[in-house]
Amino acid sequence: MATQIARRFCLFLGAALLMAGPSSGQSAEVTSEAAAQPVEIALRTRTIPSVDACRSLPDLPRRLATASKYDQSIASKSVIDPAARQRREDQLAPVTNAIRNLAQEARRNGTPQSTACTIATLRHWAATGALTDMATSDANLSRDRFTSDIAGIVMTLQARGQDLRGEGEIRAWLATLARQTMAYYDGEAGPTARRNNHRYLAGIAVAEIAEILGEKPMREWSKDAFAIGACQVDTLGYLPLELARADRAYEYHLYAYGALARLAIRLSASGSRPLPCEDRLDRLYRLISRGEASARDFARRTGLEQRTPSPRHLEVIALVPPRLEDMGTTGDVKNF
Repeated sequence: MATQIARRFCLFLGAALLMAGPSSGQSAEVTSEAAAQPVEIALRTRTIPSVDACRSLPDLPRRLATASKYDQSIASKSVIDPAARQRREDQLAPVTNAIRNLAQEARRNGTPQSTACTIATLRHWAATGALTDMATSDANLSRDRFTSDIAGIVMTLQARGQDLRGEGEIRAWLATLARQTMAYYDGEAGPTARRNNHRYLAGIAVAEIAEILGEKPMREWSKDAFAIGACQVDTLGYLPLELARADRAYEYHLYAYGALARLAIRLSASGSRPLPCEDRLDRLYRLISRGEASARDFARRTGLEQRTPSPRHLEVIALVPPRLEDMGTTGDVKNF
């Protein structure tokens, strides 16, 4: 009789926990061995994720056909056309928001239900071939950031112990994004985009997917992307292609340095050291990281007063090149 009463009590308690939700389940203490088993079963049933319970899965477009925000009649490509910028932002905003929201969800909420919904969204994007039809050069260049952010979501899930090796559709989609990126820069990109900051940003995206998939050829491509940038740095630390940006030369050196530094950090984490020309990355860092003194150097070199970089661009000064980090020095850099 006592056993039957205990069992009924446990079943009642398990049902109550299911109705109350996780917080009540976490605070309740059941010390009886007979009580613990049904409650554990009830809680396991409670946490089985249901994709049907997810909010509407956000869509990403398969095709993008954006145009540059810069006035194409000006050789430096450093003067923004306000109308072109607005059109471009209107096209990219839904993509940016969908990926950002999913990334935030993946970072801040590790519940089984949230994880299931994140994976369901990635499956949905993979099934629809999201971002696999880039109709313009600007669309190809814009996709690199999105690809990196999507890879970051997958890496967040993996860091929490989520095994995605069985997610064949997601993995195949990531591989497609990486291979399309590589093919674009190796063949279709213009002579400047193949060698400037865009190539380094593409290198980051491909390196992240290489890490997820264990793809050595992708990792080697990313290493080559780093070399293309770092080996351009001249004896004074300048990047010739970014100097052509006129009064935005300092800003674009910061942008290029940030991409190269993040790429170097990613490659170093995967064991790809030493990197080609990594001492030149140190040289670039010393040039761009001295605040107003750096701005004066660029003004003298270009003959143009430099635009004040945004705080977002200046944040990259906090990224120390891996080689200097290993040496425990920032190369006598004086930041603001």
